[in-house]
Amino acid sequence: MRKDDVVGDRDPLGRKASRASADGAACGSARKIDTATMRAVSPLPPPEEVFIDWLMSLPHGASIERAARRQIALIDQRVSLHPDVQCLRTLLVAVAGATHWQRPVSNL
Repeated sequence: MRKDDVVGDRDPLGRKASRASADGAACGSARKIDTATMRAVSPLPPPEEVFIDWLMSLPHGASIERAARRQIALIDQRVSLHPDVQCLRTLLVAVAGATHWQRPVSNL
């Protein structure tokens, strides 16, 4: 959509046009999504299934603890608040053999 395609606050199809910053990102604050909405909008496979699939995919002789820590680091980088992802993270922490586990910070 070109800048001159927007008439007032509407695009050529009559939809409300979004404002974009110089880098192309949409302006405005994101709406907080509750747990029930997140599960409905983005259904994931059960975390137990994902965990078993991950465990079965490890090569023979691999360090399960090290692989679990690597997966935990990936989850923590993405800061997903999806409840199923947090459950998967908890399963991985149990396998990782962490001596001290801190619950991820959540603003909920």
